[in-house]
Amino acid sequence: MPVMRSTVQLIGLLIAGFCPVSYTYAYGALGHEIVGEVAATYLCAQAATEVEYLLDGESLGRASRWPDWIRKDPQWRKSKPWHFINVADDGRIAAVTGRPGGDVIWAIDKFSAELAEQKLGKLRRAEALRFLAHFVADVHQPLHVGRREDRGGNRIAIVIDGRKSNLHKFWDAQWLLKLDRSSHGYDRDGQIAAIRALGAGQAETLQSAGVLEWARESQALRPAVYAFSLTGSGEFDEQYRASALEISRLRLAAAGIRLAGKLNDIFCTQAGQR
Repeated sequence: MPVMRSTVQLIGLLIAGFCPVSYTYAYGALGHEIVGEVAATYLCAQAATEVEYLLDGESLGRASRWPDWIRKDPQWRKSKPWHFINVADDGRIAAVTGRPGGDVIWAIDKFSAELAEQKLGKLRRAEALRFLAHFVADVHQPLHVGRREDRGGNRIAIVIDGRKSNLHKFWDAQWLLKLDRSSHGYDRDGQIAAIRALGAGQAETLQSAGVLEWARESQALRPAVYAFSLTGSGEFDEQYRASALEISRLRLAAAGIRLAGKLNDIFCTQAGQR
């Protein structure tokens, strides 16, 4: 796919510049908020109005954290498989999506359709919006398109700053984003602006790719994700951490732009009737 290749090639160039248990939450709270903040800047006027109406003024970023909060609620236990999809390194994603219980690609399609269906009413559509915003971010986290055998990296033990963790948690990027802020002197808004800038001029290209292509991009990043060696203390070296940070920043920017594209497709062609 041309779009997928161009996106992965862009990530590869950035990585090259640096050269001399259960599924955990994708991107953490901060990552999901960043995706929502980036998306908000790309919304058409009608989409922005509808988002504000459905969320009663809550920001898209904060609203998108809700699907992680409810995962321990018995009522929403069924939602756990919706956050990821398992596929072999050389497997066809189209062949494994849509199985019983659902997956992240199935969920994005489901909640896009529910959000567009105005007969469902405000509360149901607001719920769909929260899910959709969350899952668009999830599918861009490389290990949410993961290997079944290591449960998307959850079974690979590592150490982060002297504390036991796993590969999946590392790629959730909460720690990486904090490192990015401290090393560059960003405040929260400055960090969001820097990530948003990565997508400048790329909206048309990024939004032309479909959901399956987003997942294939994550799958195609596996060589970079698994190309690590650990120090004697179980930590990653600086080169790997720097590469992971740049991949994460690019994926967050792409997710925000693509979330906006989804919402614009739903709202900007409608008559605006509630």
